[in-house]
This record gives sequence, structure tokens and C-alpha cells, in this order.
Amino acid sequence: MDLISGGVLGMILHAGPVAKAVLAILLFFSLVSWAIILFKARQLGQMEREANAVFSIMNDVDSLKKLTLQLRTRRDSPFYTIALLAYEGSIKAPKENPSRTKENALEVERRLTIAIQEENERLEKYLSFLATTANTAPFVGLFGTVWGIMDSFREIGIRGTTSLPVVAPGISEALITTAFGLATAIPAVVGYNYLLGRCRRIALRLENFATYVISFLEK
Repeated sequence: MDLISGGVLGMILHAGPVAKAVLAILLFFSLVSWAIILFKARQLGQMEREANAVFSIMNDVDSLKKLTLQLRTRRDSPFYTIALLAYEGSIKAPKENPSRTKENALEVERRLTIAIQEENERLEKYLSFLATTANTAPFVGLFGTVWGIMDSFREIGIRGTTSLPVVAPGISEALITTAFGLATAIPAVVGYNYLLGRCRRIALRLENFATYVISFLEK
């Protein structure tokens, strides 16, 4: 079949203005979704490798000061931020006053919780766009389909016949928007669930690391 006259590209080129607008919207959602998936996969992969390296370092240190010094080459890492906050808290802790020491440890713990929450927000940034795409793309495509079927019925009314040559072209052009809607939504929903799972695993490792550094303050 000739691609231009009878293929998918031909149906797109001969589609009405509404169908083309729907396809343009779906194309935008698809391109942005794939860009987010690739960007977040790279970002999360880097975080996972960093977490593995940090947890390896943890096995070789016996103090919070040594841990912080070991991580100082990773100044952009949330693990370094957590260790530094805990170390600064340990320096400020009044050793001669147990009650103040406990209050200081609680304050450090609150700061670590805030730091972890901020990092989780950074990791999950843009994932909401994938969720939006997954939920709305099929309906956007369905809108194009419904509009195309309405055009087909209008053509039937004008020509006064329901023969296949009259109905089939309009129906096929209408259904292509639904196909594009699904093709846009499926990668978005798979990418969203996959990336969200990785974000939660990294968040758990951050919480475990925070628990580890807090244990130094309790000693």
C-alpha cells in the first residue's frame, strides 16, 4: 500500500483540522513524556549508584566525623547533606546537659526529615506530568474519534448513501486519534509506575541513612 495515499501518514495528512489538532496535542504530550522518562531514568540511576557507594563507605567508618569527611567529595549529594546536618548537630550538642543533648538530637532529626522530604520532592518532580498524560491522552484521542465519526455521519447525510467507500475513510481517520492516544498513554503510565517505584526505593535508602547517622548522635 502506498504510504502517502493509503497508509497511516496518508490518513494523517488527509485528516480534518480537528483531528490534526488532536494529533498535535498528543504528539506534544508524547515527546514531553519520553523526555521526562529518559531524564528521570538517568537521574535516578545516578542516585542509585551514589547510594550504593555511600552504603559501602558506611561499613568502613566508626564515627560521624569520619563519615562526613568521606562524603565531602559528594557535596551535591543528599547523603552528604544528611551527614553534614547530623555532624553539625553533634558539634553543637551540650555534652554536660543530657536534657539539652536530647533536645538537640530531636532538632537534628527534624532537620533531617525536612531534608529528606525536599529530596523526595526533587526526585518525584515532573512525574505528575506522566500521570496527567496517562489519564488524559486516551480521552483526547477519543474526542478526535468522536469528532471524526460525526464528520462521517455528516458525509453520509450529504451523499445519501452508507456504502463502504463513503464511510470507511472517515471512520479510519477518526480511529487513528484513539490509537495515537493509547500510544501516548501506555508509555506514560508504565514510565510513571516504574519511576515512582524507584523514587520510593531511593527515599527508603535516604531514611535508612538518616537513621544510621542519628544513631551516632544517640551514642
